[in-house]
Amino acid sequence: MKHREEIIGDCRLILGDCRDILPTLGKVDAVFTSPPYNCGIAYEGHEDKMPLGEYEAFLSDTVFAGDARAYIVNVAQYVGSRDGRVRFRDVLMRVADKPFVDEVIWDKGPANGAAWGNYPNSPRIRAGHESIYIFGDARMPNGNGLDWAEWSRLTTSVWRVSANVDLSTHPAMMPIEIARRSVALWSDYSGTILDPFMGSGTTGIACAMTARRFIGIEASATYFDIACRRIEEAYKQPRLFAEPAPRPVQEALDL
Repeated sequence: MKHREEIIGDCRLILGDCRDILPTLGKVDAVFTSPPYNCGIAYEGHEDKMPLGEYEAFLSDTVFAGDARAYIVNVAQYVGSRDGRVRFRDVLMRVADKPFVDEVIWDKGPANGAAWGNYPNSPRIRAGHESIYIFGDARMPNGNGLDWAEWSRLTTSVWRVSANVDLSTHPAMMPIEIARRSVALWSDYSGTILDPFMGSGTTGIACAMTARRFIGIEASATYFDIACRRIEEAYKQPRLFAEPAPRPVQEALDL
C-alpha cells in the first residue's frame, strides 16, 4: 500500500498505520512515543475496549517493533483493564525487548490536568503526573560519553512541566518541553528518533529544536496535516537548543 510522505527539514513524516510501515524502516537511535491508552478504558471516541492480552500484543507490534537502541515511552501511571487496574510499567516490561533502564516522573504542577477529557463515571479524575520509562542496552554509550548505568544515576527523577497545552490541536497533546528533554537526554546528537504515534508532531518539533533526525507515523490525516504545519513552523525558528559543534582537536605531528 502506498502511503503519503512529507519531508520537512530532517523530518520524514508518514501518513498511515504504523503496523504496516514499521517493518519497512531500518534501525533508528531511539523510539520516543506516547501510545494510545485504550486498554479497557473508554474515552473521547475510543470506546473500543481492548483486553489486556491484546493490548500487550499491540504494544509489541508498535512501540517495540522498531529496530532501536533505546525506547522512551511516556504513559499515564495506570491503565485500566478488564482484570482491574494495572501498572503500565509492568505491562511494558513484559513486552519490551530491551532492559528497563530508568524512570522519570512528569509532575504537571498546578495545572494538574491530563490532556484527555473526563473518564466515564469519574467526572473529576485527572492525572496529576505521568511517567517516562526508558528501555535500552545496559552498556550502550550516549552522547555524553557515559554508559547507561552511569547516566541513569545522573538524570533528574522529577520534571515539573505544566500540562497547559492547546487541546484544540490534539486531545492528548504533550508539552514540547517533555519531548525536548527526553530526546536530548536519551539520544545522540544528530541521531534518528522514531515516533510511531506522531499525533500533532510534538516529537518532531523537539527533534528540530535539538538537531535530531525524525521519522513520524500518524494514522489520522487531520493530525498528520497539523503535524506538518507545526514542524514546518519549528524549522523557521532559531535552533536554541542545538548542541554545540565539537571543538577542533589538533593532531600530533610525526617528526
